Amino acid sequence: MPLDRIDQIERSTSAADLWDATLSALADEGLDFAIYLTANAENRDAQLMTNLPTLYDISAPEDDPFLQHCCRSYEITKTGAAYMEDYPYLNARARSFILSAREHGFQSGMAIPVRLEGSPRFGGFNLGSRLDRDAFETRIWPHRERIRFSCLIVHRRMEELARSPGPDTGFRELLIAPQSDPLSPLSPREKEMIYLLARGLSRKECARMCDITPNTANEYIKSAYRKLGVRNKVEAARLINSL
Repeated sequence: MPLDRIDQIERSTSAADLWDATLSALADEGLDFAIYLTANAENRDAQLMTNLPTLYDISAPEDDPFLQHCCRSYEITKTGAAYMEDYPYLNARARSFILSAREHGFQSGMAIPVRLEGSPRFGGFNLGSRLDRDAFETRIWPHRERIRFSCLIVHRRMEELARSPGPDTGFRELLIAPQSDPLSPLSPREKEMIYLLARGLSRKECARMCDITPNTANEYIKSAYRKLGVRNKVEAARLINSL
């Protein structure tokens, strides 16, 4: 994501402004459609932001196949009608939803969870393009980790807006960092610390966001640095930005 886009996201003062900035950044990546969806542990109380609102006129957000199938791990899943036949376990309702999305232009895409099933809230992003399968895998799929990192930036800003005073609403559960090969030696909490540090937070701010003591945060960070072979926040951020 270009620095000017990151700055625009970081300076957003409302969920609406943040969403507009997100859509612009995703469009730069060739992604025309965006769904940001979470639900509570019982798959109810869905919170939705999307530029495809009519997709949910005849299907509740809680029935979105993204929530049903894509939030059991941090693996990025290929989505859209272009990949539907790769998932024979999809039921008739899920297939109908995916085909309806294709009618709106969502042909190929990727699901990027930011919180998994079993959490108080789970969900994340489903991002789509008009490209066929081959074109999607050539033009967009190779950049999936960069796109995931952009989604994490947006998610963190949503969290900050949700905690700030005022009427604006957002998603209130803290992000858990995704699985990524260079980070595989880390525990889930160590991954979270590294992602937060890479976005410029101090150790004290990391502790506050994760509801742990500064001393505990320091122990996680020192352990993560040792496992990754980095010495400081600058080197950690360089590693994350290279994913």
